[in-house]
Amino acid sequence: MTGREVFPPGERYAGEGRVFARAKRQWEQLCRSRPNAMRQCYAELADNPFPPGQLARHHRLKGKLRDHWEYEVGGGERIRYKRGPNGEPVVTYAGPAPADTH
Repeated sequence: MTGREVFPPGERYAGEGRVFARAKRQWEQLCRSRPNAMRQCYAELADNPFPPGQLARHHRLKGKLRDHWEYEVGGGERIRYKRGPNGEPVVTYAGPAPADTH
């Protein structure tokens, strides 16, 4: 299951990429509490979801989570996602930084 399509807070995104989430309710909570950061997060996930290297707030995880990427929203909040069956980003977690982040 890919999940449901999610959107950034506020205005619709003008780009072509789409983001899906299994953690839709948590995504929406972060959009309400951190709208500016989540607009930026959405743009990065839609435009460059699987960067080849580590970026300032965006990187691939290692070990047992090596099929996931993580985006640091800010304020200790994280988005985790993986590649869906059609290559789309699918958010699997949205919330406080999990203990295995550190």
